[in-house]
Amino acid sequence: MLRSLRHSRVPFKTFRRAYTAEDPRQKFLQEYKVRASLERLIHHYASQPLEKLSISAILEQSRKLNSTYILQSARETIEQLLTYNARRLRQFRDLPYLVMLNPSISESYNMYLKTMSVLITASIHPPCTLEESQRLRSTVLQNFMEIHADALPTLSKGFSEVLHLLSVDKVKSFLDEHLRERISMRLIAHQQISLTDSLTNGTFKEGSPHNGIVKPLNIKDVIMRNAELVNDICLMKYDQSVKVTIDTNLHPPNFWTSKDEPDKLANEKDEQIIFPYIEYHLDYILMELFKNSFRAHIENGVKDPVQVTVSTSDSPSFLEMRIRDKGKGIPPHALSHVFDYSFSTYDSGEGDSYKTLNVPPGEAGHTVAGMGYGLPLSKNYIEIFNDTLSDKNKPAKGSLTVQSYYGWGTDVYLKTVGS
Repeated sequence: MLRSLRHSRVPFKTFRRAYTAEDPRQKFLQEYKVRASLERLIHHYASQPLEKLSISAILEQSRKLNSTYILQSARETIEQLLTYNARRLRQFRDLPYLVMLNPSISESYNMYLKTMSVLITASIHPPCTLEESQRLRSTVLQNFMEIHADALPTLSKGFSEVLHLLSVDKVKSFLDEHLRERISMRLIAHQQISLTDSLTNGTFKEGSPHNGIVKPLNIKDVIMRNAELVNDICLMKYDQSVKVTIDTNLHPPNFWTSKDEPDKLANEKDEQIIFPYIEYHLDYILMELFKNSFRAHIENGVKDPVQVTVSTSDSPSFLEMRIRDKGKGIPPHALSHVFDYSFSTYDSGEGDSYKTLNVPPGEAGHTVAGMGYGLPLSKNYIEIFNDTLSDKNKPAKGSLTVQSYYGWGTDVYLKTVGS
């Protein structure tokens, strides 16, 4: 360009005036530089190693919390989210071109592109004071959570429309990794939000392992709250509800020989079952499991309650639940597919059922079943920490399994490991 200008009769001042920021060519170059810089950053972060998430690491963050550590945690959170976000963008780009042309999948991709830009800006100006950390919480992190809050219905719709372009194994591989890392991203952001709130709302306790996202939960309360929420949906759709009973095998060692066994059993009904865990993870899983079991009871005219049996242990730390319904069971041809994406034993006839995926009772709450992501996503929620469990002395890793007796009912077994 400079060489051609030397031999041109156009004065350089005239050329410079013509080539201003308002010139389309200049605008194109600016946009090109921005895109090129963003591409380099995406490539850089996508190649960074990821630390495995673990309950123990989350608890340790909570123990270390103070007005200084929150700043270090904020910077680490931004870097982790950038890595996860870049990995998601790279995985989208590995999909076939025709798949990426799908409007819903393209919209999901653009969500991650948008948050990548926001996170990069945050990394350039990390918080240096508690006030700046609070602003990070209320702007960047809260916006991040809101942008991705409704991502699953869009992604579900997109993949339902491109199944003819991808093999089942390719879809499963993509969604398993994508949803597991999406859960991780939201958990990391939620943890930083909880730590910040703990410092600012007066709930902070120095050295406590529960300053963050992991809280001591009364498992009976969690079960009953989610049962009530699903019953609200059932009442709207069927004008019926389903009873739930909770029992436990946490009996004393001398239970079977004790003379006052009936009194102890009666007292147990009011006893709390405390287990430290991430509440919204359990909420999602129980909501999905209750949707299936309640619908089976109502549609098959079963009057018996759904029975939930709970077991916990402190050392080693684990929680187990069995959710038993008598809703006639799952047909053998369907049982092997219950953890497949977009597979559902429910034919809603309501059209666009993807719109109801993960929708709380207040919004389109009349629908009990959705697009078939409930069980596979629940499985990802419960297995999210499995890669961090290598100690042979610990109990089995987190798992979600289904055992069905066709013509009678279904047992779902949920097991998760704590700290």
